Amino acid sequence: MLEVILEDLKNQKEVRKNLIQMKELLKDEETRKELSELSADNSIFLGFLKEEDPKVRKNAALILGMTGDQEILPALMEAYENEETLFVKSDYVKAMQKLDCTDYLTPLKLRLEELQKMQADESEKKHIRKERKELEKLLEQEKGSKLHAFCGYDQPCDMILTTDRGFAQMTAEQIHKGRKAVAASGVRLHTEDLKSVLNIRTFREILFPIHCKTTLLPEPEKTAEGLLAGDLLQLLERHLQGDAPYFFRMQILAPMTEDKKTVFLKKTAYILEEKSGYKLKNTPGRYEVEIRLIQKRDGDFHAYLKFYTLPMHRFSYRKNALAVSINPAQAALMLYLAKPYLKEDAAVLDPFCGVGTMLIERNKVLPARSLYGIDIYGQAIEGARENTQLAGVEISYIQKNFFDFTHRHKFDEIVTNMPTRGKKSKEEHDAFYAEFFQKAKQHLKPGGMIIMYTNEAGFVKKQMRLKKDMHLLKEYCIRQKEEWYLYIIEIEE
Repeated sequence: MLEVILEDLKNQKEVRKNLIQMKELLKDEETRKELSELSADNSIFLGFLKEEDPKVRKNAALILGMTGDQEILPALMEAYENEETLFVKSDYVKAMQKLDCTDYLTPLKLRLEELQKMQADESEKKHIRKERKELEKLLEQEKGSKLHAFCGYDQPCDMILTTDRGFAQMTAEQIHKGRKAVAASGVRLHTEDLKSVLNIRTFREILFPIHCKTTLLPEPEKTAEGLLAGDLLQLLERHLQGDAPYFFRMQILAPMTEDKKTVFLKKTAYILEEKSGYKLKNTPGRYEVEIRLIQKRDGDFHAYLKFYTLPMHRFSYRKNALAVSINPAQAALMLYLAKPYLKEDAAVLDPFCGVGTMLIERNKVLPARSLYGIDIYGQAIEGARENTQLAGVEISYIQKNFFDFTHRHKFDEIVTNMPTRGKKSKEEHDAFYAEFFQKAKQHLKPGGMIIMYTNEAGFVKKQMRLKKDMHLLKEYCIRQKEEWYLYIIEIEE
């Protein structure tokens, strides 16, 4: 196939079509090796850089980049500098990203500066932006630029600690410095001691409100102008060590279609870059902050910053996770809620332990005497063992079906995130819960506790009606929309 395409190209036969086909084939490493054996000097593709058809030049440049042949760089650079068709130029840069461009950094930087100052009509702007983006990527790759370190821990600042809806008070109780106010889904805080907040385990994210002087209207230009007129840049300068540019991505929470969101965010990001004098650079693949827009009922936006450079070590043990693993902040919240019912120096069992999060968080709230985790899946047990080692906790893990598990000693507590129904029928899952409670009773001491997180309220309540020696002490609705609950159940003494 490759030989046929090469022969056709040598004979100038259907050049554009064959170049496109060649480009697709070269995505495979073995095909690239084969090409290097068949066409060692790549002269055929270099010749196409002078073709009249811009799409031929574009595809030839991309193929040359894919070969990884450093010797073609001078010809590629010359063609790039001489190229007059705007939509082709970005592909020359993309091709050069695969080569060592150290000797050409000066002209490439000058071209980037030229693009940043260039005034163009709307039809040309998108091509200029694309070329600029590819140049920025190439130059960052060559100089190995680092992200800014977070700083300003003792600077007075406003923030929101986001939580599960209705449980902000749990997080607020753990804040001892600064002015705080509880809202439905988080804690608003003004503090000069950010470090004291970072070890609280029950919040999900820290967001910094961007104070805007004007309303953020749902139009890209108005949104970008409003952000820049507010304290966006000041927040970045205060909390990121070093000078601009600052690398960002954007996210929007709004009742728009995904296509509309994408178009809105792209336009807003372009305008932010240009109107900030490129102090802000939109780099979705390599960013240090997220600008998050949340649409209000009236259609305008609230705006927040999330700093990805802010070191968060609360859950650094969680190296491994599965698709069904519980969020560690949520596990921490549930164990915090359950704390009044936990026993010091307890023997604790998690019959569906996954990667160990519930057991590790249980031990953070109140140290246990012994911790056992059971799971049927070997991948989960392997991940749990590594997570537990990183957490510096001793937990015994066993790969086994809980219903086949036996132990010579009884436990004080069962703490678990219950498996979801999956493909089980309603009747099968009902039977599963009946068997679970029967087995749990066998493993617990009189007065023992079951702390369980589940989205099967009906099955739990049914078992509470049937089992007179089990008492539901407390019920928390954690996620109302999805009907996830935390239940605290006691075995009668």
